[in-house]
Amino acid sequence: MPPQAGERMRSPPGTWRLFAPALLVWAMAALVIGHPGTGPVITLAAGGIGVLMLVLAATGRRLAGRISRIGRAGLGYGAVCCAAMVLLGTGIEVGERARADPRLAAAAENGAAVDIDVVLRGFPHTRPAGSVGSAETSGWVSAGARVSGGEVPVVLWLQGASPGDGERWAPGKGLAVHGVPVSLGPSSAAAYGIRVRDVSPAPAMNGPARAVEAAGRVAAEFRNGLREAAAAVPGAALVPGLTVGDTSLVDESLESRMQRTSLTHLVAVSGANCALVTGAVVWCAALLGAGRRVRIVVAGAALVGFVFVVGPDASVQRAALMASVVLVSGFGGKQAVALPALGAAMLVMLLSNPWQALQPGFALSVAATAGILLLVPGLERGLRRLVPIPRWIVLPIAVALSAQLACGPLLLLLQPGIPAVGVLANVIAGPAAPLGTGLGLLALLLLPWWPTAGAAAVLLASLPARWIAATAEVAEGLPFARWPWPEGWSGALLLAAIEGVVLLAWALATRRLALPEDRKSGRRPWLQRRRLSVRARALVAVLLCASAGTFAGPVLVAPAIERIGVPHDWFVVACDVDQGDAILLRDPARPGAVMLVDTGDEPALLRACLDRFGVSRIALLVLTHDDRDHVGALNEVIGDTEAALVAPHNREDGESRPLLARLSTAGVPHRVGAAGQSGGDGFAWEVLAPRPDRTPDDTNAASLVLRVRAGESTVLLLADTGAEEQQALRASGAELRAAVVKVAHHGSRDQDPALADTVGAELALVSVGAGNGYGHPVAETLDAFTRAGARPLRTDTHGSIAVSGEPGSLRVWAERAAPASPAAARR
Repeated sequence: MPPQAGERMRSPPGTWRLFAPALLVWAMAALVIGHPGTGPVITLAAGGIGVLMLVLAATGRRLAGRISRIGRAGLGYGAVCCAAMVLLGTGIEVGERARADPRLAAAAENGAAVDIDVVLRGFPHTRPAGSVGSAETSGWVSAGARVSGGEVPVVLWLQGASPGDGERWAPGKGLAVHGVPVSLGPSSAAAYGIRVRDVSPAPAMNGPARAVEAAGRVAAEFRNGLREAAAAVPGAALVPGLTVGDTSLVDESLESRMQRTSLTHLVAVSGANCALVTGAVVWCAALLGAGRRVRIVVAGAALVGFVFVVGPDASVQRAALMASVVLVSGFGGKQAVALPALGAAMLVMLLSNPWQALQPGFALSVAATAGILLLVPGLERGLRRLVPIPRWIVLPIAVALSAQLACGPLLLLLQPGIPAVGVLANVIAGPAAPLGTGLGLLALLLLPWWPTAGAAAVLLASLPARWIAATAEVAEGLPFARWPWPEGWSGALLLAAIEGVVLLAWALATRRLALPEDRKSGRRPWLQRRRLSVRARALVAVLLCASAGTFAGPVLVAPAIERIGVPHDWFVVACDVDQGDAILLRDPARPGAVMLVDTGDEPALLRACLDRFGVSRIALLVLTHDDRDHVGALNEVIGDTEAALVAPHNREDGESRPLLARLSTAGVPHRVGAAGQSGGDGFAWEVLAPRPDRTPDDTNAASLVLRVRAGESTVLLLADTGAEEQQALRASGAELRAAVVKVAHHGSRDQDPALADTVGAELALVSVGAGNGYGHPVAETLDAFTRAGARPLRTDTHGSIAVSGEPGSLRVWAERAAPASPAAARR
């Protein structure tokens, strides 16, 4: 009998009997896998407690009263928890023994190369040749290294591996690898990473291994056929991703847009893909008159086949399990099986591989599934009560909102800010995703047997793929698409607390959690629903106001205060983009014309700097050389750039320039810089190096050196030049005097010691990442500028740095407190 309106809804018995132990196992695994040797301790402790509980349960009548007070539920929870912990401790011990290989450990410690046989455990995740900052294909693939004690989980770091080489890179394929192993630590999913130098086929395997390899080869042929067909159709780059999670055709620009609009999950194999496959098969089987049991068997077989084609990665297995949970529970509508099914899936995954406990994908998958199971039913009812629209319209909105709320705090640990546009983008792109996936699967099956029909299916699948790409592009450009929020654990916990308070208010308002006075009987039958007590309504109002006020602080108040404190008359800004360069310049009298010199390699940090200083258009983008720490975030600003100046090619890399291809594709006018060139609109600039009649040896030697007149001040930008290039610069007779100098190569040791005196700057800006592994900046470089009368300022200690004023009276604004003296700056 359904509950009456206004009655408190209760969870069915046993709802938490598996989910609570699963949460306990997850927490314990996350705590102990970083401390080798704790597996046996967990096993013995949990086993002892479990035996004690069994003895208590079987003691007899003398303790019957006590047992009744403990309750059957407590014994049930305890028994399940103890059994799960015994299995967890055993799994951790077995896994640690498999990971402890003396040969790989010694090679990793000494940095020596090894020859070892591996078996691939998935398809490669690759970045195609032509990506900005990458001249050839690179990526990684999970594998198992065959050693005397069994198999060690490793990850192969590839350089130059072709994703279309199905024979070589299929799951189950045995390879003989020559490379340098690197220890990844006890908490990593893989014990070692191997920098692959050479690969050759491994000796033939026998028995089941050969069958697995053959199956992987067949799956690779299906995937490669779909990829090749999609590559031939304009706008179909997302089709392999929608279908089997293959994103090798997706360029960096589209990938970046989808990340910022929370659409990346559409091109990763997720529970939605698995649910679509099983749902379609069940629907077809029902049309053919198949019974319930037959439909379940057919759906299971289809899911196994889908996983076979996509690959046996842990993420794929996790997606298949979570899809099964959501389908079995009817999007959380069947409360008796929703959380138990999720708990069972979590236990299966964690006990089979405890190292998943610290993987972001596992946490996001569990959070999204739990959000759908727990929140969708209530949100759906609430939305339909507000707007009487059909369920097939409301359900996608409720699912997207539930997943966003559940995953929001975790996403803050992976990327800065709250993707406010994510729910809208997912709702708009939602109908296109299953259509693109379905047509892509149809093409996957048709291409080997009927290429013409398969190509037609790919062409049709490109239409929803274009819809998703257009959604990402439009959503990214919407105002307030991403809200500022504190990063790291502090921001995640703050957002989780706010969401918890809102959920508490909702539970009180819907009587899922009632105050004592609201539990009293005395329902009035002439009213469908009793009003909340005054105390309950006041508490709900206080909770909602507190959460709204706390939320508005980081989103509205803090950015407004920050913008007020930022100087509006700056002429040069060193953006804090970690270990990279990104320098803004302009004439304060003409603030609309801005020059950006390099982009760094952190798009989110670059965007934060541009937003902080009110930069929306780039009049001239200067890319001093092609290293990734200077051009890696190009896609973040390429759509806002009017023109570009780039470095010449060099002998080491040749004339093949992915950077130039990317600018041409985006329609950005560009030219190659060389000494003697000049220009400016709102600011005057001239290129001092390199010489046009010589080909530099490498990218650093090819660095563009510029002298820019910004308002009343002059700025010298030395890029990543070394001592040899700086000495040649001094010998050229070029005018090098400047009020501000951007120190070369992040303050490295490779500097001309006489250059600082020649420049005679008041300020020396060092763009460098905190805790970088290069030791930048070195004390000798900072001391050289200090002796020359310059004050060194570093982005690793000060954050973004803005300079305003005129020579002789320069003013410095720093994101973090600037030191009081040059000596303090060196510290």
